[in-house]
Amino acid sequence: MRGATPFGVAALRDDEPVPNFLDEDMTNERIFQSGDDMLAAMVKETVERLEFAIATRGHASMAVAGGRFPKPLFEKLSTVKLDWSKVTVTLGDDRWVGLDDDQSNEKLVRDHFLINEAQHARFVSLKTGDANPEDAISTVSSRLRTDLNWPLDIVYLGMGDDGHTASLFPSSAPDALQKGLYPAHGELVAAARPTVSPVPRISMTLPAILNARYIGIHITGQSKWSTFETAKNGTEIEEMPVRAILQQTDIPVDLWWSAENPKG
Repeated sequence: MRGATPFGVAALRDDEPVPNFLDEDMTNERIFQSGDDMLAAMVKETVERLEFAIATRGHASMAVAGGRFPKPLFEKLSTVKLDWSKVTVTLGDDRWVGLDDDQSNEKLVRDHFLINEAQHARFVSLKTGDANPEDAISTVSSRLRTDLNWPLDIVYLGMGDDGHTASLFPSSAPDALQKGLYPAHGELVAAARPTVSPVPRISMTLPAILNARYIGIHITGQSKWSTFETAKNGTEIEEMPVRAILQQTDIPVDLWWSAENPKG
């Protein structure tokens, strides 16, 4: 089998058909000067993978990231003519804030992605009514296990200057980061309270992220490129959790980089 397998979640079978855009080089650097050119290429890649999944398996699933870059990606994807009723969308992580809070990744997805043509996609939330993300781990793990088709067809992630991805932060308490990287009981999500964040967060665990057919990490600017270079050449996962994605050899990863942000 390919990839890490969270407890109770199906992994990609060796006999499953794979799209011809997979190759043996698991980390592929896709470099653009123009942010708009990268955006167009990512839209094309995303649509091809979703269409392939729907054609071969009857459904598609994807996890997306929050932040500044995904907004124009979401808006472009939302206008694509696709059988969105067969697509399920979730998040790689979210801030533990109200759904009307501008810091909410779910709000970003609902306002800019699940509109237009894509309004027919199904969304699986990482949030509950619990006061703290630590109290929601069992509920959200069960939800993701039940409501998503695993392995995920696409996982899109960002990367911070500190080497975090999703909400797997090096500045989280060591025991909390361990729960995110190496969950003891197959949890699909973990709570995070990194020192660099003013609010608590919830994140997919590393095994959940790696239970995917494809991972894309999107970054822009020279600072992020330097972080990427440091991450891919080092070895300590807890120091830069994104290394766990970049240095594994089971799941194909595209590192999407542009010198500038998309203009629209």
